[in-house]
Amino acid sequence: MRKYWIVCVVLLWLIIPLMAQAAEMTGRDVMEKQKELHKVQSEIGDEIMMLVDKDGNKERRNVKRYAKEVGDDLYRYLVVFLSPADIKGTALLTWEQKERENDQWLYLPAQKKMQRIAKGSKKNYFMGTDFTYEDMEPEDLDNFNYKILRTENLELKKNVSQCYVIEAVPANKEKKRESGYSKRIMWIEKEDLYTLKVEFYDRRGRLQKAQTNYKMENVSGTVWRAKQTFMNHLQRKHKTVTGITDRKINVDLKDSVFTERYILSGKHTQ
Repeated sequence: MRKYWIVCVVLLWLIIPLMAQAAEMTGRDVMEKQKELHKVQSEIGDEIMMLVDKDGNKERRNVKRYAKEVGDDLYRYLVVFLSPADIKGTALLTWEQKERENDQWLYLPAQKKMQRIAKGSKKNYFMGTDFTYEDMEPEDLDNFNYKILRTENLELKKNVSQCYVIEAVPANKEKKRESGYSKRIMWIEKEDLYTLKVEFYDRRGRLQKAQTNYKMENVSGTVWRAKQTFMNHLQRKHKTVTGITDRKINVDLKDSVFTERYILSGKHTQ
């Protein structure tokens, strides 16, 4: 019996600090851990995108996405529309930067040139979708303050997940001025730290839209991705639905893919 109690005491001595550490996680801790767990060196994805207006009219698009780490935690992204014919070749190129604003350029085939997206224009919507140019940028953790509001169960299509509910608000005057949102509320699954739901609140504090991620897939190791995404713009009564048809991670991807020269040559549509 004495040995039993000694073992119990030792186990408690080991477990209590771990429990305390978990309890003391901050919103920033969760976001940093999420970024660490789900990062990849490169990624290529094919998806079908459906735009649905308030009358139920649908427009189908085929999209290809590229991402690559080109420096220490610095990424470049390329989004290309492959159909329908009237927007084929349209592309958005994003270069993540440290300690300054990210660079974004929109390529419109009819104009045959890259148009830089100005800071003040990042609140605008990207190609008729419910995503703004701001939404298409990577999350810069230094631009936001993160607070754990609570933990709760989130039910999506009969799947129940225990989540951290985290509030993200702009951390500085510049970001408050440039962002289209006063805050976001995120539901992040507690075990694997993938995001299941995000609510976006406009600059007047009203719920503007909500993004829900479905069919979470463990693509490799600690890396999870959603196979379906549903963005519901409550104010515009418009929806953008995407479904992944193919995804590859940590593949050989040349830096030249993320250049103006590559896009102007038309190689991005091949």
